[in-house]
Amino acid sequence: MKKVIILIFLSIFPFLKVLACSCGVAWNDSFSRTAQNSELVVLIKVLSFDEYLEDDILGYDGKMPYSMTVEIIKKYKGKESRNKIKILGDDGILCRPYLSEFKVGNYYLAAPLAIYATSNTDYEFFSCRTDYLKVNISANRAYGKYSLIRYIINLKAFEKKLENRDWDYLIFGSIVSLIIMTFLTRKINNRNKVKV
Repeated sequence: MKKVIILIFLSIFPFLKVLACSCGVAWNDSFSRTAQNSELVVLIKVLSFDEYLEDDILGYDGKMPYSMTVEIIKKYKGKESRNKIKILGDDGILCRPYLSEFKVGNYYLAAPLAIYATSNTDYEFFSCRTDYLKVNISANRAYGKYSLIRYIINLKAFEKKLENRDWDYLIFGSIVSLIIMTFLTRKINNRNKVKV
């Protein structure tokens, strides 16, 4: 019996790292939800990629960036006092997005996580949530999964929603509830007509 348990454990052990990084169902994942629950929410500009992974990443040509320096253009929420911070990417096992998704000179609405609770900490993103949105600075809009029903948002509207809570979930929930109530009402009415 002991041998069977050890054999099962050893056969599962190599997959534990994969399971540790699995996200599960993220049907309600959105930047609005991430921003509400984050300590830091900022508009950033990518200044440079500073470190690169030594190993090649399958499907990516060239060296994969591992860290980037960003300038904080505007702070919407948080206590970060520096105007430049470092954000770390994935090395293949850390459940972070690869930094190849970012471009030097581009702007992003971001809610990075502090790696350590110190004043000069580096930051990271988490692959299992929407931590950033691309920004067209001249149009003053952010693009990506802002909420369940919104994929484009004006930066001024975002700032107001962050201060006053986002009502998109309430609106979406109300619409779904109304559809369900309509469906149930019709079903009940159809049953009553059949009985008569």
